[in-house]
Amino acid sequence: MSSRFFVEGRLKAGTMAFDGPEFHHMIRVTRHQVGDTVRLFDGAGKEADALIEFTSRHSATMKVGKVETIPEEDGPQLILAVAMPKATRGTTLVEKAVELGVSKIVPIRTARGVVDPRQTKLEGFRQNVIAASKQCGRSRLMEVTNTVDWSDFVGQYVAKYPTLVAHPGGVPLKEGLIKELCGQTGGRSKKKTEVPTVVMAIGPEGGFVVEEISQAAVRGGRLVSLGPRMLRIETAAIMVASVFTAALIPE
Repeated sequence: MSSRFFVEGRLKAGTMAFDGPEFHHMIRVTRHQVGDTVRLFDGAGKEADALIEFTSRHSATMKVGKVETIPEEDGPQLILAVAMPKATRGTTLVEKAVELGVSKIVPIRTARGVVDPRQTKLEGFRQNVIAASKQCGRSRLMEVTNTVDWSDFVGQYVAKYPTLVAHPGGVPLKEGLIKELCGQTGGRSKKKTEVPTVVMAIGPEGGFVVEEISQAAVRGGRLVSLGPRMLRIETAAIMVASVFTAALIPE
């Protein structure tokens, strides 16, 4: 597979100028030269091979070939609602979520949360999404939303989608539960045009408070246990995404 680089905006066939951080990565880090062919993608499903025709100190001229539309991934989608952890742990969470196919991360503001990502941090997460997408081959960028208060999250997501809330004492999080929520256990069938979406909420290090659990339960949220050990936030997120992915691998 050719090295992959992100293009901001619409990707079109023909000659284009290529600059900015992705140019720096292409020339200074991965050491591509004139005559090399790389793969460009726009994060919205468009990809194309491109020939490096000329480079200067700050930009390159690229000859973009036929633009392909990569189909969206089939199957159910996973949204992670997370009380984001501190510093680089948040970066790890975002990168692994991309690799594991999570469709969206919703940072949530909770009673015991200690991190409230500002806009600059959220933009940093977007750069992490791009880097991870380049590495793992995703054509569409995972969305990281603005931070949402727990009460708003309950109204916007728990009331709309099947939602699991990580909390001690809940039912074990197993592949069978995921299949049930996604309509793959022989129960009520989904319409062919309907792609199920499942939401998984992961609280801060101290967990959700009683009021938050009650709010989710009233709207249909189901409590799930992630096992006997107390997991860090990013570990819990990776575990949840892994179980979700494993449950939907065709037999």
